[in-house]
Amino acid sequence: MGIIRKIGDEYFIEFFARGLKYQQKIGPDQTLAEEALRDIEAQIARGEALAVVREIDLAVFFKQFFVYARDEFGFKTANRFMEVTTHFNAFLKRQYPDIHQLSEITPSIFEAYKMHLMSSTRPVLVNFTILLLREMMEYGIKLGFINDNPTLHIHLLQWPARNRPVTKRYELVRDLFAKGASLGRICKLLSFSDIARIMYYRNLIPLSREDMYN
Repeated sequence: MGIIRKIGDEYFIEFFARGLKYQQKIGPDQTLAEEALRDIEAQIARGEALAVVREIDLAVFFKQFFVYARDEFGFKTANRFMEVTTHFNAFLKRQYPDIHQLSEITPSIFEAYKMHLMSSTRPVLVNFTILLLREMMEYGIKLGFINDNPTLHIHLLQWPARNRPVTKRYELVRDLFAKGASLGRICKLLSFSDIARIMYYRNLIPLSREDMYN
């Protein structure tokens, strides 16, 4: 049995099909939301679950990810993600006003966003922003809303290498990055309350998708 939720002035329907949770944005009309939910439930009852498209509105996805990040990494890191999504969402509304679903975010959009950041932000912060968005896209894959992480096709900016003491922690981080571990995973393993602390090891972070697998 599905349910209807109201977030702000918009109504969303939630339901399960094929063992997955779906959430669709309907709009400000509750009656339309009720009709949409009845139609979806009728499709599922007729065995037409494969016809149901798994989509998620960006605003809903960002909200869900913030809750996940808060529970998984703590408030400091969750707030980092919130700041990034707020800025990225504002960029989308200005430059891509017709983009509303997570699946519509392409590598070219992230590339344009990177260029936008470069006009006013230091390279290390540009890269950090892209890496946080990369973490968010991985969550989208985990939930089944996208199949590929579009940020992995984006080259990060070159940054000066820094000589760091080769401590056991440094070696651990190097090994984790070599195995393709995400920032979030490393943050949790090292018990960092703020994911920004990982940028201490930034010369270990792969610059592109190709660098990750070479």
